[in-house]
Amino acid sequence: MKIAVVGASGMVGSRVVAEAVRRGHDVTTVSRGTGDVRGDATDRELMDSVLSGVDGAVVATAGVTSTVLLDAALATRTRVIVVGGAAPLRTPDGAGLVLDDTRYVPAHIRPVAEASMRQLEECRAHRADWVYLSPPALLEPGERTGSYRRGTDELLTGPSAISAEDLAVAVLDELETPGTDRHFTVASRGPAAG
Repeated sequence: MKIAVVGASGMVGSRVVAEAVRRGHDVTTVSRGTGDVRGDATDRELMDSVLSGVDGAVVATAGVTSTVLLDAALATRTRVIVVGGAAPLRTPDGAGLVLDDTRYVPAHIRPVAEASMRQLEECRAHRADWVYLSPPALLEPGERTGSYRRGTDELLTGPSAISAEDLAVAVLDELETPGTDRHFTVASRGPAAG
């Protein structure tokens, strides 16, 4: 497959690139600083150009998904996987959203969590072929085990954690074999994320 990774220099994006290369895919990296293509996801001409030549795209831009990028995905008929945040997930006890639960979202990270809510709302309002992946409560660099648990729109616990490497495995699995959920989550199988 030909895959574009927008936000390729970040923690998640760099692992997605590594996993895609590991699987033999042709990857175009897009980043503001370094990459095959230097630029911003808000540049429509650039996004049209990047997405027109790929089979799928991954957006790993930490809570930011531009409608410009979604417009380009629609125009080029490119499937996009947006790696967002855990805030839009339902809590395991059914009491509400992760965003509003201080066990998962302390006050100092609420602005980031709110950005992931807006990101999913942008996707839901758009006609592009998008999928939103919410990580669990803890996402950090760690070991690639190659396995994970998959859920829909409820936070997975026991543990609610995954390594960035295994999240990248889930992203590539979704690109290669699309599921039916527009919003899904994953978590590690083991007792710790890293």
